[in-house]
Amino acid sequence: MAEILSHLTSASSELRSVNNTRDERYDTQIRDLVAYIKNCDKNSDTQYLLDNLHPSLHTLSYLLILNLHIDNLQIRAKENLPDEIKPGNDLWTRVAYFLQHFDPIQVRYAGHEWRRLVELLAQAAEVTAKPFLAVQVMKEALLRLNSPGILTSLHVTFLRLSLLSKSYHYALPVMERWIFQFPASSVQAYRKHISRPLCSEDTFGDTFISDASGFSAKLTYRDHMRFFLYGAMIYLALKKWDKALHWLSVVISSPVNDSVSKIMVEGYKKWVLASLLAHGKLISSPRVISAHVLKVFQTLTKPYASLADAFERGDLPRLRAEIDIGRSIWRADNNEGLVSQLFHAYNSFLVMKLGRTFSALTTADVAQRTLAPLAFSASIEEFVALLVMSGTLSATLLHLHGQADATMLRFLARSESYLYGEISMRTRLVEEARVLGLITKDANQCSSELQLGNESLQILSRNQRWPDASRVSGDAVGESDGGLDIDEDIMGDGT
Repeated sequence: MAEILSHLTSASSELRSVNNTRDERYDTQIRDLVAYIKNCDKNSDTQYLLDNLHPSLHTLSYLLILNLHIDNLQIRAKENLPDEIKPGNDLWTRVAYFLQHFDPIQVRYAGHEWRRLVELLAQAAEVTAKPFLAVQVMKEALLRLNSPGILTSLHVTFLRLSLLSKSYHYALPVMERWIFQFPASSVQAYRKHISRPLCSEDTFGDTFISDASGFSAKLTYRDHMRFFLYGAMIYLALKKWDKALHWLSVVISSPVNDSVSKIMVEGYKKWVLASLLAHGKLISSPRVISAHVLKVFQTLTKPYASLADAFERGDLPRLRAEIDIGRSIWRADNNEGLVSQLFHAYNSFLVMKLGRTFSALTTADVAQRTLAPLAFSASIEEFVALLVMSGTLSATLLHLHGQADATMLRFLARSESYLYGEISMRTRLVEEARVLGLITKDANQCSSELQLGNESLQILSRNQRWPDASRVSGDAVGESDGGLDIDEDIMGDGT
């Protein structure tokens, strides 16, 4: 056993000292280490090896030995989820620590084993009714893997556990890494691996995350919709209405053949409520949704349409009646919490409408004119103060001199609210710049691939066969370069 440990630690030490080693040699060394560990005796003292290996320094060795250790436990316990891996036990602690400290380069060579640990951890936490413990670890693991833009089955599991544990803020760092592609096919990944080994720092996530690498289980279109529906529900819980609407728009505008799915219908119901809460009206549906699909949505969600109509018309008695009549529907759809916030939104939009007519009002006048279920001016004052502090309402509250109980609501003029708009615009520009950076990075990758693609290589080969190419050296270079200019023209069309 000491001999095996010596080999593992010496191999890991060699991997750590390859800063000046070519990526190709590093790649070979890692693959040799994987082959050695997988050929080790299955009855080895895995506990001894784990005690003497460090998760971050000997990541690959530790990961493979840890999986072997779990295999032995499952065989002895005759169950897939031994008690040792449940929260509070030693194996749970080992797995959690590893997933928070692994080397992201070495782990690229053991996708199946890495995902297995994450899934076992999630399953153990859910079985013991402690999903929050898994959310904490999974967040660190997904961020540490550093595969922005790629959807995996673990992303779907992570958001589901975040909803179960109500740990919404923990999900944001993962959600804010935009998802825009599925794992690459094994053929595509292999082609990219030829030019860039997995260990290269320039290797993108779609090179080491493929349908055969093991980092994700097989995905379906339902997984894609579930991911965006779960994400939208998290944004709804955090009252980030516009972000929720964006994620829901992805769900309800998914391509369909004959009929819409249940997930899409559920998304449309939440999209109606989010529209009312964010904008006070039912906003236009995404243009990519066909008229047929939209008609199906409207037919299957008539109670929500009636609710939206009452809200938009400002008919408070009817709004109350619609909410009471459909209470069993909202509860069955798990939308009761959103519906209960409609009164608050109703009051908010009524107060904001007053700002279009009046420059200032006492809170007593506001209470009288809103006709909202707020009993007296003190409640109105507290309600308006919350609107002002949240940035929803551009106004100030002033206590009148000599009148202790009187408060004046003064709406800010357009010029006064300009600064608030500037701050909001700056925040949006920073976010857009970040997203543009991701797109540019992906565009550069596409440009590089086009230059190495079959079409470009055929053009180069055709240019080199032209008889004049060998006679006029200057023109020959120009013609050859002209074949590659196609990439610049394609990229230039988008600017």
